Amino acid sequence: MTSVTFRKVELGLERMVRGNRGMRPADALAAAEANLADAAPQFLSDMDAGLEAIWAFAARDPALRPSRQELDDLVTAAGAALTLSGAVGRPHLGRALVMLCALADALREADRWPTGALNPAIDFIRLIRSDSLNEDQMQALLSELDKCLENFSNPTTSA
Repeated sequence: MTSVTFRKVELGLERMVRGNRGMRPADALAAAEANLADAAPQFLSDMDAGLEAIWAFAARDPALRPSRQELDDLVTAAGAALTLSGAVGRPHLGRALVMLCALADALREADRWPTGALNPAIDFIRLIRSDSLNEDQMQALLSELDKCLENFSNPTTSA
């Protein structure tokens, strides 16, 4: 017969929290949320700077296929904005930025460039950022972007 021994490993962080000078988890969470609230204006400003690069991409001629470097720059700008979107409490914006990156990646490998292929995703990001949509509208538009991604990712479907 074999025996099983269960060991509870206590992490250093747990020792600090449970120690006589540590914080209770509820207090630590409240402090973290207060820190995020204090930093939110700076995060929002930094996120908007990343979004400016996306708006600049959208202002180019939509009929011309962007270079690989332009698409890489777009994905980099979207990634920077994505990093901050969670910190400012904009989960739908983060999801739309992920969709923009996925669409750019799919189109980077595609044989054709549909005119204005990324503009719907960019316009959607602009609407989310301006707080112009309700929850149902955001879900519906995210669903449509999913369809676009599926269309662009499927090589047998003409784009």
